[in-house]
Amino acid sequence: MKKLTSWATMAAMLMLIVGPVTGLATGLDSTSPTANPAMTGQTVAAAPINVFGIYSVAACKDTTTVTVSGSTGVATNRIQASVSYLKSDGKYILLQQITSGNFGNGSFWIPIVLDYHTQPVDDGTTLQIIVQLQRSTGTGFTNLGDPVTTYVAAADKFCLNKCSVTLSTSDRAPTSGVITLRSHFGSWFRPEGWLHGVMSVSAGQTVQMTIADVSCGAQVRAWFYPATGANRTPRMLPSQYWPDEFGTNTAGGASLYATSFAHGLPATKPLESDDPYAPK
Repeated sequence: MKKLTSWATMAAMLMLIVGPVTGLATGLDSTSPTANPAMTGQTVAAAPINVFGIYSVAACKDTTTVTVSGSTGVATNRIQASVSYLKSDGKYILLQQITSGNFGNGSFWIPIVLDYHTQPVDDGTTLQIIVQLQRSTGTGFTNLGDPVTTYVAAADKFCLNKCSVTLSTSDRAPTSGVITLRSHFGSWFRPEGWLHGVMSVSAGQTVQMTIADVSCGAQVRAWFYPATGANRTPRMLPSQYWPDEFGTNTAGGASLYATSFAHGLPATKPLESDDPYAPK
């Protein structure tokens, strides 16, 4: 078992904005700088055509990756995102603000990397993340709905020039347990390889997690370790490329890993003796 790298991940659940709010994720007060960063399940009601929200955030000392998702009926759109840090006097100071490339109508999932490596923050610094959907007016861009804000604490690592993976489940965890993300390089079908990140999940929870410090070009697989139940064999969570591929590749910079607990494939070989997440 390779040593676990320190990692940063905090997932702010999808907060739908534009006109009246038709669904709001549980477990996170997006207006509070002390919002609980624990990942929770969500229930989102039917939404109007123009909606957007923060899907997940991974905050490092030198970069923050914020993934924005939603749907729009406008022909030309973009996302404006910013990150600020909290000073001791209670004021937020802007670190970086950028806009995404333009995109068309329909559903979207856009990871945005906010780079402030020339002004890195300390471990644990409170960061304010703001995203805004904008539409083209023909001569410029104007805001579409209100901005979405969330707060996270910077983690104890630097993530510049790393790739990110956002893992999403379409269903809820059948039991409590742990999900790991690994660069698989072993020949056996079991959790092995370099461990990039780990997340605890509760029974009945959907998962949205972003890990921002994955080596670029890595072939990664996600594994679920059930903590309860008669059968606690770890299950590999296949990606959207299954059955052609088990996992996904991080060569694109920011990758989506879409999976489900229901499609989990049990390990067929004994676990490594020093696997810290193996059933005891």
